Amino acid sequence: MRKANIREKIIDSAIELFSKKWYETVSVAEICRNANLSNGVFYNYFKNKQQLFEYLLNYLLEILKNEFYKYSGNTKKEKLKSFFNIVFGAAKKYKTLVTIFREGQYRFPQYEKELRNLYIDILKRILDREISEVDYIYIIGGLRFLGIMSSYGWINMNVEDFFDIVFNGVFFEKTNDNKLFDFDIKECEEEKKTTKQLLINAGIDLFSQKGYYKVKIFEITNYVSLAVGTFYIYFPSKEEFLKEIVRQIGHKTRLFISKNLPLDLNRLEKELIGIYLFLEFFKRNKNYYEIIREAEFVVNKEVREYYVEFKKSYIKHLRNIKNRNKEVTAMYLMGISHYTGIEYLFENTIKDKKKFLFELSKYLTKGINIKT
Repeated sequence: MRKANIREKIIDSAIELFSKKWYETVSVAEICRNANLSNGVFYNYFKNKQQLFEYLLNYLLEILKNEFYKYSGNTKKEKLKSFFNIVFGAAKKYKTLVTIFREGQYRFPQYEKELRNLYIDILKRILDREISEVDYIYIIGGLRFLGIMSSYGWINMNVEDFFDIVFNGVFFEKTNDNKLFDFDIKECEEEKKTTKQLLINAGIDLFSQKGYYKVKIFEITNYVSLAVGTFYIYFPSKEEFLKEIVRQIGHKTRLFISKNLPLDLNRLEKELIGIYLFLEFFKRNKNYYEIIREAEFVVNKEVREYYVEFKKSYIKHLRNIKNRNKEVTAMYLMGISHYTGIEYLFENTIKDKKKFLFELSKYLTKGINIKT
Protein backbone atom coordinates (compact mmCIF):
# COMPACT_ATOMS: atom_id res chain seq x y z
CA MET A 1 0.00 0.00 0.00
CA ARG A 2 1.30 3.44 -0.90
CA LYS A 3 2.43 5.65 1.99
CA ALA A 4 -0.03 8.39 1.04
CA ASN A 5 -2.89 5.90 1.24
CA ILE A 6 -1.79 4.67 4.67
CA ARG A 7 -1.59 8.22 5.98
CA GLU A 8 -5.06 8.99 4.61
CA LYS A 9 -6.47 5.88 6.26
CA ILE A 10 -5.06 7.00 9.62
CA ILE A 11 -6.50 10.50 9.17
CA ASP A 12 -9.93 9.22 8.07
CA SER A 13 -10.05 6.82 11.01
CA ALA A 14 -9.11 9.61 13.43
CA ILE A 15 -11.79 11.93 12.03
CA GLU A 16 -14.42 9.23 12.48
CA LEU A 17 -13.40 8.45 16.06
CA PHE A 18 -12.65 11.96 17.34
CA SER A 19 -15.98 13.23 15.97
CA LYS A 20 -17.86 10.61 17.99
CA LYS A 21 -15.76 10.26 21.14
CA TRP A 22 -13.97 12.48 23.62
CA TYR A 23 -10.25 13.01 22.94
CA GLU A 24 -9.17 11.27 26.14
CA THR A 25 -10.95 8.03 25.23
CA VAL A 26 -9.49 7.56 21.74
CA SER A 27 -6.21 5.65 21.66
CA VAL A 28 -3.62 5.23 18.93
CA ALA A 29 -4.37 1.51 18.98
CA GLU A 30 -8.08 2.18 18.35
CA ILE A 31 -7.30 4.55 15.48
CA CYS A 32 -5.10 1.91 13.85
CA ARG A 33 -7.58 -0.90 14.50
CA ASN A 34 -10.38 1.15 12.96
CA ALA A 35 -8.15 1.74 9.90
CA ASN A 36 -7.15 -1.96 9.70
CA LEU A 37 -3.51 -1.07 10.28
CA SER A 38 -0.90 -2.29 12.76
CA ASN A 39 -0.12 0.03 15.67
CA GLY A 40 3.50 0.59 14.70
CA VAL A 41 2.55 2.07 11.32
CA PHE A 42 1.01 5.09 13.06
CA TYR A 43 4.37 6.40 14.24
CA ASN A 44 5.73 6.58 10.71
CA TYR A 45 3.37 9.52 10.15
CA PHE A 46 2.56 11.09 13.52
CA LYS A 47 4.58 11.43 16.71
CA ASN A 48 1.60 10.82 18.98
CA LYS A 49 -2.18 11.22 19.31
CA GLN A 50 -1.94 14.92 20.13
CA GLN A 51 -0.01 15.70 16.97
CA LEU A 52 -2.67 13.94 14.89
CA PHE A 53 -5.49 15.74 16.71
CA GLU A 54 -3.83 19.11 16.18
CA TYR A 55 -3.26 18.20 12.53
CA LEU A 56 -7.06 17.84 12.19
CA LEU A 57 -7.62 21.24 13.79
CA ASN A 58 -5.16 22.80 11.36
CA TYR A 59 -6.70 20.86 8.50
CA LEU A 60 -10.13 22.40 9.17
CA LEU A 61 -8.63 25.88 9.50
CA GLU A 62 -6.94 25.51 6.10
CA ILE A 63 -10.22 24.37 4.54
CA LEU A 64 -12.09 27.33 6.04
CA LYS A 65 -9.42 29.80 4.95
CA ASN A 66 -9.73 28.46 1.42
CA GLU A 67 -13.54 28.63 1.38
CA PHE A 68 -14.39 31.70 3.46
CA TYR A 69 -12.57 34.16 1.21
CA LYS A 70 -14.65 33.08 -1.79
CA TYR A 71 -17.49 35.41 -0.87
CA SER A 72 -18.83 37.59 -3.68
CA GLY A 73 -21.07 40.61 -4.26
CA ASN A 74 -20.99 44.27 -5.23
CA THR A 75 -22.16 45.78 -1.94
CA LYS A 76 -21.23 45.17 1.70
CA LYS A 77 -24.60 43.57 2.32
CA GLU A 78 -24.28 41.25 -0.68
CA LYS A 79 -20.77 40.24 0.39
CA LEU A 80 -21.91 39.51 3.94
CA LYS A 81 -24.83 37.40 2.74
CA SER A 82 -22.49 35.45 0.47
CA PHE A 83 -20.06 34.92 3.34
CA PHE A 84 -22.83 33.82 5.72
CA ASN A 85 -24.05 31.24 3.20
CA ILE A 86 -20.51 29.89 2.83
CA VAL A 87 -20.22 29.50 6.63
CA PHE A 88 -23.58 27.71 6.90
CA GLY A 89 -22.59 25.43 4.04
CA ALA A 90 -19.19 24.65 5.55
CA ALA A 91 -20.76 23.75 8.93
CA LYS A 92 -22.79 21.03 7.22
CA LYS A 93 -20.17 19.90 4.70
CA TYR A 94 -17.43 19.51 7.32
CA LYS A 95 -19.64 18.59 10.28
CA THR A 96 -17.28 15.91 11.62
CA LEU A 97 -14.28 18.26 11.59
CA VAL A 98 -16.36 21.07 13.12
CA THR A 99 -17.40 18.70 15.91
CA ILE A 100 -13.75 17.86 16.56
CA PHE A 101 -12.90 21.56 16.55
CA ARG A 102 -15.56 22.21 19.21
CA GLU A 103 -13.52 20.10 21.60
CA GLY A 104 -10.23 21.45 20.32
CA GLN A 105 -11.18 25.07 20.96
CA TYR A 106 -11.03 24.38 24.71
CA ARG A 107 -8.23 21.84 24.74
CA PHE A 108 -5.92 23.82 22.43
CA PRO A 109 -7.20 27.43 22.53
CA GLN A 110 -4.63 28.75 20.05
CA TYR A 111 -6.71 27.23 17.23
CA GLU A 112 -9.85 29.03 18.39
CA LYS A 113 -7.84 32.28 18.38
CA GLU A 114 -6.75 31.57 14.82
CA LEU A 115 -10.34 30.94 13.71
CA ARG A 116 -11.47 34.09 15.49
CA ASN A 117 -8.78 36.08 13.66
CA LEU A 118 -9.98 34.60 10.36
CA TYR A 119 -13.54 35.77 11.00
CA ILE A 120 -12.36 39.21 12.07
CA ASP A 121 -10.15 39.60 9.00
CA ILE A 122 -13.05 38.77 6.67
CA LEU A 123 -15.40 41.19 8.45
CA LYS A 124 -12.71 43.86 8.29
CA ARG A 125 -12.33 43.37 4.52
CA ILE A 126 -16.07 43.38 3.86
CA LEU A 127 -17.06 46.25 6.17
CA ASP A 128 -13.88 48.22 5.42
CA ARG A 129 -13.33 49.21 9.06
CA GLU A 130 -11.83 47.95 12.29
CA ILE A 131 -13.87 45.21 13.97
CA SER A 132 -14.82 45.64 17.63
CA GLU A 133 -15.48 42.86 20.11
CA VAL A 134 -19.19 43.65 19.86
CA ASP A 135 -19.05 43.38 16.05
CA TYR A 136 -17.48 39.96 16.38
CA ILE A 137 -19.92 38.62 18.97
CA TYR A 138 -23.08 40.07 17.41
CA ILE A 139 -22.32 38.91 13.86
CA ILE A 140 -20.16 35.83 14.31
CA GLY A 141 -21.56 34.48 17.60
CA GLY A 142 -25.02 33.96 16.16
CA LEU A 143 -23.59 32.78 12.83
CA ARG A 144 -21.36 30.08 14.32
CA PHE A 145 -23.95 28.85 16.81
CA LEU A 146 -26.74 28.60 14.24
CA GLY A 147 -24.39 27.01 11.73
CA ILE A 148 -23.43 24.27 14.18
CA MET A 149 -26.95 23.68 15.52
CA SER A 150 -28.46 23.51 12.03
CA SER A 151 -25.75 21.06 10.89
CA TYR A 152 -26.71 18.81 13.82
CA GLY A 153 -30.38 19.06 12.83
CA TRP A 154 -31.25 20.82 16.10
CA ILE A 155 -32.98 23.71 14.32
CA ASN A 156 -34.75 24.24 11.01
CA MET A 157 -32.64 27.07 9.69
CA ASN A 158 -34.02 29.91 7.58
CA VAL A 159 -31.12 32.02 6.32
CA GLU A 160 -33.34 34.95 5.34
CA ASP A 161 -34.46 35.31 8.95
CA PHE A 162 -30.82 35.22 10.03
CA PHE A 163 -29.97 37.97 7.52
CA ASP A 164 -32.87 40.07 8.81
CA ILE A 165 -31.71 39.79 12.43
CA VAL A 166 -28.09 40.64 11.63
CA PHE A 167 -28.95 43.68 9.54
CA ASN A 168 -31.97 45.02 11.46
CA GLY A 169 -31.62 43.84 15.05
CA VAL A 170 -33.90 41.90 17.38
CA PHE A 171 -35.77 44.32 19.63
CA PHE A 172 -37.70 47.54 19.16
CA GLU A 173 -36.93 48.89 22.65
CA LYS A 174 -33.84 50.81 23.72
CA THR A 175 -32.14 51.35 27.05
CA ASN A 176 -30.56 54.49 28.43
CA ASP A 177 -30.29 53.24 31.99
CA ASN A 178 -26.68 53.62 33.12
CA LYS A 179 -27.56 51.85 36.36
CA LEU A 180 -29.03 48.81 34.64
CA PHE A 181 -26.47 46.45 36.15
CA ASP A 182 -26.41 48.02 39.61
CA PHE A 183 -28.25 45.38 41.61
CA ASP A 184 -27.37 42.74 44.18
CA ILE A 185 -26.97 39.20 42.95
CA LYS A 186 -28.34 36.49 45.19
CA GLU A 187 -27.10 32.93 45.20
CA CYS A 188 -29.82 30.34 44.73
CA GLU A 189 -30.49 27.99 47.60
CA GLU A 190 -28.43 24.84 47.39
CA GLU A 191 -30.18 21.52 46.96
CA LYS A 192 -30.89 19.59 50.12
CA LYS A 193 -27.90 17.53 51.19
CA THR A 194 -29.46 14.16 50.44
CA THR A 195 -27.24 11.18 49.72
CA LYS A 196 -28.13 11.45 46.04
CA GLN A 197 -27.17 15.12 45.98
CA LEU A 198 -23.90 14.44 47.79
CA LEU A 199 -23.00 12.01 45.01
CA ILE A 200 -23.95 14.54 42.32
CA ASN A 201 -21.86 17.27 43.95
CA ALA A 202 -18.93 14.86 44.18
CA GLY A 203 -19.34 14.00 40.50
CA ILE A 204 -19.32 17.66 39.49
CA ASP A 205 -16.12 18.26 41.47
CA LEU A 206 -14.34 15.19 40.15
CA PHE A 207 -15.47 15.46 36.52
CA SER A 208 -14.28 19.06 36.40
CA GLN A 209 -10.91 18.09 37.92
CA LYS A 210 -10.14 14.92 35.96
CA GLY A 211 -12.72 14.57 33.20
CA TYR A 212 -15.64 12.16 33.01
CA TYR A 213 -13.74 9.19 31.60
CA LYS A 214 -10.90 9.27 34.11
CA VAL A 215 -13.19 9.22 37.15
CA LYS A 216 -14.16 5.81 38.54
CA ILE A 217 -17.36 5.18 40.45
CA PHE A 218 -15.46 4.15 43.59
CA GLU A 219 -13.70 7.55 43.49
CA ILE A 220 -17.08 9.31 43.51
CA THR A 221 -18.29 7.36 46.53
CA ASN A 222 -14.95 7.65 48.35
CA TYR A 223 -15.08 11.42 47.85
CA VAL A 224 -18.11 11.58 50.17
CA SER A 225 -17.24 8.54 52.33
CA LEU A 226 -19.93 6.24 50.96
CA ALA A 227 -19.89 2.62 49.87
CA VAL A 228 -19.77 1.87 46.13
CA GLY A 229 -23.11 0.08 46.36
CA THR A 230 -24.77 3.32 47.44
CA PHE A 231 -24.13 4.79 43.98
CA TYR A 232 -26.24 2.10 42.32
CA ILE A 233 -29.20 2.74 44.60
CA TYR A 234 -29.65 6.06 42.79
CA PHE A 235 -27.98 5.59 39.39
CA PRO A 236 -27.88 2.48 37.18
CA SER A 237 -24.67 3.63 35.47
CA LYS A 238 -22.08 6.41 35.32
CA GLU A 239 -23.68 7.57 32.06
CA GLU A 240 -27.08 8.04 33.74
CA PHE A 241 -25.26 9.86 36.53
CA LEU A 242 -23.80 12.30 34.00
CA LYS A 243 -27.26 12.85 32.49
CA GLU A 244 -28.54 13.95 35.88
CA ILE A 245 -25.59 16.33 36.29
CA VAL A 246 -26.32 17.90 32.88
CA ARG A 247 -29.99 18.33 33.86
CA GLN A 248 -29.00 19.97 37.14
CA ILE A 249 -26.54 22.36 35.49
CA GLY A 250 -29.22 23.49 33.05
CA HIS A 251 -31.78 23.90 35.82
CA LYS A 252 -29.35 25.78 38.08
CA THR A 253 -28.38 28.16 35.29
CA ARG A 254 -31.98 29.01 34.37
CA LEU A 255 -32.95 29.32 38.05
CA PHE A 256 -30.04 31.66 38.83
CA ILE A 257 -31.00 33.94 35.93
CA SER A 258 -34.75 33.94 36.65
CA LYS A 259 -34.31 34.53 40.41
CA ASN A 260 -31.99 37.50 39.88
CA LEU A 261 -33.72 39.13 36.92
CA PRO A 262 -35.11 42.49 38.14
CA LEU A 263 -38.73 43.39 37.49
CA ASP A 264 -40.00 46.27 35.33
CA LEU A 265 -37.54 45.84 32.47
CA ASN A 266 -38.29 46.02 28.78
CA ARG A 267 -37.40 43.00 26.63
CA LEU A 268 -34.03 44.40 25.52
CA GLU A 269 -33.04 45.12 29.12
CA LYS A 270 -34.08 41.61 30.16
CA GLU A 271 -31.81 40.20 27.46
CA LEU A 272 -28.86 42.31 28.58
CA ILE A 273 -29.36 41.40 32.24
CA GLY A 274 -29.83 37.76 31.22
CA ILE A 275 -26.45 37.69 29.47
CA TYR A 276 -24.86 39.51 32.42
CA LEU A 277 -26.24 36.91 34.85
CA PHE A 278 -25.25 34.08 32.51
CA LEU A 279 -21.65 35.34 32.63
CA GLU A 280 -21.78 35.76 36.40
CA PHE A 281 -23.14 32.25 36.89
CA PHE A 282 -20.48 30.56 34.78
CA LYS A 283 -17.76 32.79 36.21
CA ARG A 284 -18.68 31.30 39.58
CA ASN A 285 -19.09 27.81 38.10
CA LYS A 286 -16.57 27.72 35.27
CA ASN A 287 -16.28 23.95 35.56
CA TYR A 288 -19.90 23.56 34.38
CA TYR A 289 -18.94 24.78 30.90
CA GLU A 290 -16.32 22.05 30.60
CA ILE A 291 -18.65 19.32 31.87
CA ILE A 292 -21.33 20.23 29.32
CA ARG A 293 -18.76 20.22 26.52
CA GLU A 294 -17.47 16.75 27.45
CA ALA A 295 -21.03 15.49 27.92
CA GLU A 296 -21.76 16.18 24.23
CA PHE A 297 -19.61 13.14 23.43
CA VAL A 298 -21.15 10.92 26.11
CA VAL A 299 -24.83 11.80 26.55
CA ASN A 300 -25.53 13.76 23.37
CA LYS A 301 -29.32 13.53 23.68
CA GLU A 302 -29.22 14.99 27.18
CA VAL A 303 -27.03 17.89 26.04
CA ARG A 304 -29.40 18.51 23.15
CA GLU A 305 -32.23 18.68 25.69
CA TYR A 306 -30.10 21.13 27.71
CA TYR A 307 -30.10 23.50 24.72
CA VAL A 308 -33.76 22.76 23.89
CA GLU A 309 -34.82 23.83 27.39
CA PHE A 310 -32.95 27.12 26.99
CA LYS A 311 -34.55 27.59 23.58
CA LYS A 312 -38.03 26.93 25.01
CA SER A 313 -37.44 29.48 27.75
CA TYR A 314 -36.31 32.06 25.19
CA ILE A 315 -39.26 31.44 22.86
CA LYS A 316 -41.72 31.67 25.75
CA HIS A 317 -40.53 35.18 26.62
CA LEU A 318 -39.86 36.53 23.11
CA ARG A 319 -42.47 39.20 22.56
CA ASN A 320 -42.45 42.37 20.51
CA ILE A 321 -39.49 41.32 18.37
CA LYS A 322 -38.65 42.41 14.85
CA ASN A 323 -38.43 38.99 13.21
CA ARG A 324 -41.36 36.59 13.46
CA ASN A 325 -39.22 33.46 13.50
CA LYS A 326 -38.90 32.97 17.24
CA GLU A 327 -36.84 29.79 16.95
CA VAL A 328 -34.09 31.39 14.85
CA THR A 329 -34.20 34.52 17.02
CA ALA A 330 -33.90 32.43 20.20
CA MET A 331 -30.95 30.43 18.87
CA TYR A 332 -29.29 33.60 17.59
CA LEU A 333 -29.48 35.13 21.08
CA MET A 334 -28.24 31.87 22.61
CA GLY A 335 -25.27 32.05 20.24
CA ILE A 336 -24.47 35.55 21.44
CA SER A 337 -24.49 34.35 25.06
CA HIS A 338 -22.47 31.23 24.24
CA TYR A 339 -19.65 33.02 22.43
CA THR A 340 -19.69 35.94 24.87
CA GLY A 341 -19.10 33.29 27.54
CA ILE A 342 -16.15 31.83 25.64
CA GLU A 343 -14.55 35.25 25.08
CA TYR A 344 -15.19 36.47 28.63
CA LEU A 345 -14.45 33.31 30.61
CA PHE A 346 -11.72 31.61 28.58
CA GLU A 347 -10.15 34.07 26.15
CA ASN A 348 -10.32 37.18 28.37
CA THR A 349 -11.02 39.45 25.38
CA ILE A 350 -13.95 41.16 27.15
CA LYS A 351 -12.46 43.22 29.97
CA ASP A 352 -15.52 45.23 31.01
CA LYS A 353 -18.72 43.24 30.57
CA LYS A 354 -21.02 46.13 31.48
CA LYS A 355 -19.50 48.38 28.82
CA PHE A 356 -19.59 45.51 26.34
CA LEU A 357 -23.29 44.86 27.00
CA PHE A 358 -24.24 48.52 26.63
CA GLU A 359 -22.53 48.52 23.22
CA LEU A 360 -24.26 45.26 22.35
CA SER A 361 -27.64 46.84 23.16
CA LYS A 362 -27.25 49.16 20.16
CA TYR A 363 -26.76 46.20 17.84
CA LEU A 364 -29.68 44.29 19.35
CA THR A 365 -31.87 47.30 18.56
CA LYS A 366 -30.51 48.48 15.21
CA GLY A 367 -28.50 45.55 13.81
CA ILE A 368 -25.25 46.32 12.02
CA ASN A 369 -27.02 49.06 10.10
CA ILE A 370 -25.62 48.61 6.60
CA LYS A 371 -27.45 50.51 3.92
CA THR A 372 -25.68 49.00 0.90
